[in-house]
Amino acid sequence: MNTSREGKLKEYRNGWEKKLLVCVAAALLLLSAAPAYSRVIDGVVALVNNEPITYSEVREEVASGLGMPLGDADVFLREQKDVGTVLRWVNTLVEMSLVRSELKKKNQSIPDSEIDRVLENVRKANKVSEAQFAEMLVAEGTTLDGYRSRIRMQLERGAIIRERKFKEVNVTDDETRDFFRENSERFVLGGEVRLEALFFPLPSGGPAPEEKAVRARYAAYQVVTSIRKEQPLSDGLEIARALFPEVEAAPGDFISTEDLHPEVQREIRRLGTGERSEPFPTEAGVYIIRVAERRGGKPLEFSQVKESLSEELTDRRSEKALVDIIADLKKSASIDVRL
Repeated sequence: MNTSREGKLKEYRNGWEKKLLVCVAAALLLLSAAPAYSRVIDGVVALVNNEPITYSEVREEVASGLGMPLGDADVFLREQKDVGTVLRWVNTLVEMSLVRSELKKKNQSIPDSEIDRVLENVRKANKVSEAQFAEMLVAEGTTLDGYRSRIRMQLERGAIIRERKFKEVNVTDDETRDFFRENSERFVLGGEVRLEALFFPLPSGGPAPEEKAVRARYAAYQVVTSIRKEQPLSDGLEIARALFPEVEAAPGDFISTEDLHPEVQREIRRLGTGERSEPFPTEAGVYIIRVAERRGGKPLEFSQVKESLSEELTDRRSEKALVDIIADLKKSASIDVRL
């Protein structure tokens, strides 16, 4: 491997790890404390090349994805009438089992020492002791083993992309500049934006009751999985109200971007006109937004956004590369889902 490629690989890994620390820190901040409980019932829900995926693994994936205690995830799964919803969670684990097997064949499995290193970095980034970090995991409703599995999954995604698609996700300065020109409307200082938004409010003045926080996250998840990205958010309002009656719909008037919550501003900068966000948390509650229109504002210089744009373009290509890799792995795999 030449020096240039080694440098780019190191830059790719470092960039991904910074994102992991930010995501984990946000999750730990926003998940309020609640006692974890679980039902001691397990079973095989899928076989991937004769490797089992168990019910408890699916439950931990749901708990982590929706930010709920394991016991609530258990109830969610057992009361879920939509098989398609359950299959989406199972499919995530099927895909990562395929990735793990492929890395093992290439002698590129993620060692436990790498998980230890990332865990230590997460703990230091949150400025907490080992005991405090353990308490955070309990509050999240997970175990240390489950949390390690989540980190391993993220590291494996990065590893398989580097191994099979690195050249395709590598971004040049010219490509970043072209992306900047094509999406110039996003990169302005000031200006106004007209948003469609669904807001799932949580009580202010302290940690939200866990039950209400879980309902907000779950309702937001159901909205984005029930309507297409190009549909107006109003199409999901009935679903949201059935699950979370306190949901609020934004009026859709033009507003200065600088008057919006910092987390909302951050999402707006990521979205083109007509694009919709995934649910994202703030101190006040959970939002889903769609940028309907933009106007005004002073265009930013390319140099001001080059680094963040390069990261964004790499992320977009990485997501597509992972989809392509998994589709290829599925062609020769034996997958038996048992629901």
